[in-house]
Amino acid sequence: MKKYNAPRVKESRGVQLLTTIWLVPFIAMIIALWLGYQYYIKIGSTIKIKFESNAGLIENQSPIKMRDVTVGIVKKISLTDDGRGVIITARMNRDVSKYLNNKAKFWIVHPDVGSHGVSGLDTIVSGSYIELYGKKGQETIHDYIGLEKSPIFDEAKGSYFVLSAPQSYNISEGSKIYYRMLEVGRVERVGISPDGTRINFTIFVKEEYVRFVNTKSKFYTRSAFNIDFSNANLDMNIAPISQLVHGGIAIYTPVNSLDKNNSLKGDEIFILYKNLSQLKTKQLGVNGDYITYKFKFKEPTISLKIGSPIEFQGFQIGYISDIENIYNNKNKTVESIVYGFIQINAFTNKDDDSIDKKEIISNLVKRGLVAKLSSSLPIIGSKYIELVFDKSHKATIVKGDRYDIFPTIKTKSKKDIMDNLNDILVKLKNLPLENLLNSYANLAKENRKPINSLVKNLNKIVNNLNSTIGNINDFTSQKEFAKLPKSLNSSLKEVENTLIDLQQLTQEYGGNSKFADQLSVTLKAISEASKSFDKTNKMLGRKSNALVVGDE
Repeated sequence: MKKYNAPRVKESRGVQLLTTIWLVPFIAMIIALWLGYQYYIKIGSTIKIKFESNAGLIENQSPIKMRDVTVGIVKKISLTDDGRGVIITARMNRDVSKYLNNKAKFWIVHPDVGSHGVSGLDTIVSGSYIELYGKKGQETIHDYIGLEKSPIFDEAKGSYFVLSAPQSYNISEGSKIYYRMLEVGRVERVGISPDGTRINFTIFVKEEYVRFVNTKSKFYTRSAFNIDFSNANLDMNIAPISQLVHGGIAIYTPVNSLDKNNSLKGDEIFILYKNLSQLKTKQLGVNGDYITYKFKFKEPTISLKIGSPIEFQGFQIGYISDIENIYNNKNKTVESIVYGFIQINAFTNKDDDSIDKKEIISNLVKRGLVAKLSSSLPIIGSKYIELVFDKSHKATIVKGDRYDIFPTIKTKSKKDIMDNLNDILVKLKNLPLENLLNSYANLAKENRKPINSLVKNLNKIVNNLNSTIGNINDFTSQKEFAKLPKSLNSSLKEVENTLIDLQQLTQEYGGNSKFADQLSVTLKAISEASKSFDKTNKMLGRKSNALVVGDE
């Protein structure tokens, strides 16, 4: 049997660290460390954002974007301790840490259809996400309160102005500002005034158009539909769809004020008029502060409406903000308490700021200034409050808990147009028109034959007279000329008899009528003429040529 000698393997007595078997794990470890380092250098701060509700965000999926660049991701969504909101925990990239300061703003972008338009359509496929707006800063903040809707940001330079109105007039944030139908800005904010009586608007006007806004400027809401009949032409304007949805504000600045020194002080509050027609009304104390007064009326205020004007000598100095109607059980009547705003600078010089303007109004009241109800359109019945001076009624402004009470007087009762029209209609209604028409119909029916006979006789007389006049020249040259008076006399007799019959007929209708009196006068004249012709006929009988040589 043949032996095989196995090779001897030399045993290693030392530790071998670098061998080929460790090469692959070592390379994998280096790659892992590199990836970990890259992840670490990209990781930024962890922030928390509070929203009222979650609008489609998903943990570890929904991104945070800034100008369409992903800068973070939503890591956790949880409820607040009181359950009235949600807390979004997000991991931000390190390169946006400089934007995480007090100027940063967050809001959720999702599909939305509202008065501001349609937004977030791109999220229908990709899903909702959080949008970040920020500017570079030093201090990093980790807790934020998110916005419920996207703010309006613009890098353009410009100025901000404040408008005020009793209602919003369909104006919302994002509504456009126009000057001569050119877009010059937008509405930044719409909110209620601190006292809750008015709506304030903060508007932004671009820098190149700020010079068109001065102390003489006025603002009004653009009408969605406007018809103008001036200059004998029909001019119809319909606002664009965007304006119908968003609303719009127009600026009116007189051209002659652009060359004068009418610069703003910076604290002005402009009135926002409902439309151009309201702007054109005569105003006193424009762009000033208001004082709220309470007016008590013990007469009906049915036609008085919220928003109706308060006027002085034809100029509007305020408007009505609220009306309360109270039943007085003692007097069995309905009394009204009206709240109205009055411009405190309506009775003062615009440049005099040293005078207490409330005291001026109080002094005017002591001199007889009172309020009463007046009618602007009697046919429609529209009413407003008018301030007038009544020397026989001097009073003072009564201090109230919140609003002072302005003295009022009762409107003197007098008939207006509607009352006069009503009286006329009543008189017309009481006229016996039906009986009169029936009597006339019966008269015409009963006297149809006599009337026809009279008409035939009158026609016959006219024809005879025409024949006589047409042949008068022949009669004067012939022997028959002597018979002319007899013929005329016979015709007049026939006319007289016919008219007598007609007089009898008219007396049956109404003996005292004007026609009957006039007919009597005519009959007398014809009778006298007939007598004259009778005398002439007798004269010609004695002497045929008496008409030429006379009756001597």
